[in-house]
Amino acid sequence: MKKLFISSLKWLFSSKAVLFFSFFLNLAFLRGQSENIRFPLAIQGLVEEAYHRNPEILYYEAAIEAAKGQSIQAKILPYPEIVGYAGPWFSSPGQENGGGATGFYQEYEIVQPFFFPGKMDILKAISDKDVELAKLWLDQFKLSLRAQVASLAYQLGAAEINVKATQEVVNQSKELIEFLEKRPKIGIQGLLDLRIIQGSLVDFQRMNREQEQLKKTVISQLNAILGYPPDHPLPLNITPPVEWPAPPNLKMLLEAASRKNNVVRMRAVEIEKAGKAIDAAKFVNIPDFGLGPYFIQEKGTNNNIGPGVIFTSGLPLWNQNRGNIISSEARKEQAISLLASTWRSIQSAINSRLEVYKQATALLSQEPSSFLDRLRSAAYLAERQYRLGAIPVQTFLEMQRQYISSAMILRTAQIDAATAFYDLQTLTGGGW
Repeated sequence: MKKLFISSLKWLFSSKAVLFFSFFLNLAFLRGQSENIRFPLAIQGLVEEAYHRNPEILYYEAAIEAAKGQSIQAKILPYPEIVGYAGPWFSSPGQENGGGATGFYQEYEIVQPFFFPGKMDILKAISDKDVELAKLWLDQFKLSLRAQVASLAYQLGAAEINVKATQEVVNQSKELIEFLEKRPKIGIQGLLDLRIIQGSLVDFQRMNREQEQLKKTVISQLNAILGYPPDHPLPLNITPPVEWPAPPNLKMLLEAASRKNNVVRMRAVEIEKAGKAIDAAKFVNIPDFGLGPYFIQEKGTNNNIGPGVIFTSGLPLWNQNRGNIISSEARKEQAISLLASTWRSIQSAINSRLEVYKQATALLSQEPSSFLDRLRSAAYLAERQYRLGAIPVQTFLEMQRQYISSAMILRTAQIDAATAFYDLQTLTGGGW
């Protein structure tokens, strides 16, 4: 018992025990945080970085401020107007008294223009719709941005793994070629095997080069989104998960999109704005008015002084603003038609992306997570067995090709699942 107790204490304070308890503590922590984390932490970090550094974010934020400025301006009255008259005047003599008179005349008016009651509220309502549209544009851009960042980050991680896998096969083929070239009395069969492996090496090098080029392209694209130079170093170890949530119901996705899709919401706001524009066009026909004090003085034989109040207004006689009303009504019809067209496009996109997600997740669920490791081990086993002469060169090369092909197919399925997943989130306004 004493030995067992001492050995238990040694294990308790060993590095394995620390890792063991750390694993379960982290697991409990992540389980508690899983409801608040929608993305892997590495992806979330890149998304937040893109929100802070992407220059287009500033454009949409400035659009919101510009719309807010117009909303404030809609409630401000125009400047008051000042009018002045001054000059000499002459009174002709009358028939009775026969005398005339000269003098000086001056008049000053201050008029404050006022909108017809209700017109200012409509103009502000239209400006408020512009603010709402600008905010929806920003939300939609952020959803699209995080989908792009996640997709490119996963593509970069997959390309890095593919580069390493193809490089492994290239190195394996090169070592085997060097082995065959050094083997004495290679013979006709050995010579033909050597040429076959050398020809296959060219194809494997092509695959490696393509993956390397893809990796550099994705790095440039992701850096452009993040606001960095093209060669800025990025994390290469963000790989798409093998397991994804079960495919949702199409009806549920469409219902979420009808409520939360930002483009649909923008089209609805545009219809509301067009309705307000019709009301504004009808109000334009009602003239505004001005009100203010005036002062008048006539100085001649007598000195006449008098203040008063002036009222100005247009007369709506022949301008009914019919043309602008017709144009506003037509724009509302356009907005209604655009909403219907947008909704059909979104329905089609959701159905398409959902099918991609279903197919990709179904393929990933069919293969265990250790499948690629087993293929990799089989490729190394085939290389060793060929050196011993136990298998022909065709079996060795086929094993290498199957390893590379299966790895790329499965990682492509992972990227397809990830891209479709985030596209569906974007299409549903983050509702799924």
